[in-house]
Amino acid sequence: MKRRLGRTLLFILAVLFIILFSLGAAAVYVDRQVHALYPEQAPGTIFEIPRGAGTRDIVRLLENKKVIPNQYVALTYVFYKGLRHKLQAGEYLFDRPTTPAEVLTRIAEGNVYLHKFTVPEGLTIAETAQKWEEAGFGPAGVFEKEATAVDLIRDLDPKAQTLEGYLFPETYFFPAHTTAHQAVETMVGRFRTIVQRLQKEVPPSRWPLNMRGTVILASIIESEAARADERPLVASVYINRIERNILLQCDPTVIYALQQADRYHGKLSLADLKFASPYNTYVNPGLPPGPIMNPGYPSLRAAIEPATTKYLYFVRTTDGRHTFSENLAAHNRAVAAYRLLQRRSK
Repeated sequence: MKRRLGRTLLFILAVLFIILFSLGAAAVYVDRQVHALYPEQAPGTIFEIPRGAGTRDIVRLLENKKVIPNQYVALTYVFYKGLRHKLQAGEYLFDRPTTPAEVLTRIAEGNVYLHKFTVPEGLTIAETAQKWEEAGFGPAGVFEKEATAVDLIRDLDPKAQTLEGYLFPETYFFPAHTTAHQAVETMVGRFRTIVQRLQKEVPPSRWPLNMRGTVILASIIESEAARADERPLVASVYINRIERNILLQCDPTVIYALQQADRYHGKLSLADLKFASPYNTYVNPGLPPGPIMNPGYPSLRAAIEPATTKYLYFVRTTDGRHTFSENLAAHNRAVAAYRLLQRRSK
């Protein structure tokens, strides 16, 4: 009896040893596999994990896309590391050979692929919306509709009718399926960050205009000044005109008015300068009722800290530069000189 019990015990111990040895060998194998580079991984692979996909679906997809070599090894690793409920949906990019462990960790951390969305300075809402559509994020019309969410800036500009002027121009990086609403919120958020920076650089008590007026003026500066060093000079011209109750006579405000009415054909005529619109600064005194485009930081900075000059006029000359004048006679001479230069160049 004792001999039989002893043999049974030895058998159990042998089985346990084999099991433990097998588990250990399996653990070593899995560890080596998940930490080894996968040379067959296709470079530049972008794939999407759909929402609601289960763990087994995800590792099967990874194997099918040749991101990992073995779904079963990956599944074992996922359970061992406690990643089962952490794998996140979204697009992922693997642009170099990567170990399965790195792949699964990246997915668990949600390090999704981000799409670039570049918004140059000086675009209107409509033009920004068109870029949104061209980038493949969604219809321009949906973006334009979201850009009427003035509650996002009500504290900054209670009179705003749209977010024109408040969608800060910059390069953004958004994950796939980002909505227009999310993008608009991000751009307005970036505008607020810039405003906080400007308030630290120049106390608001020293700003020539309030927030709304500053953004409107900055949008005009953005439309007129192609050179960074001229932005404060352009700002000074318009501030001087406002203080002296002189019409701003800004062509871009008329162009904006015509564009809103779908009547701009690429060139202003004398009749256009009489177009009935509150944005027409040839017939209406002061600033227009709202921004005419989305200004960048340099134009906003120029609007809060314009140069100290007596300039009342400027005319474009060569290479995007301007000649500034203090009186109409000097301005007319500058215009005549520019026209002569144009004729000679032709």
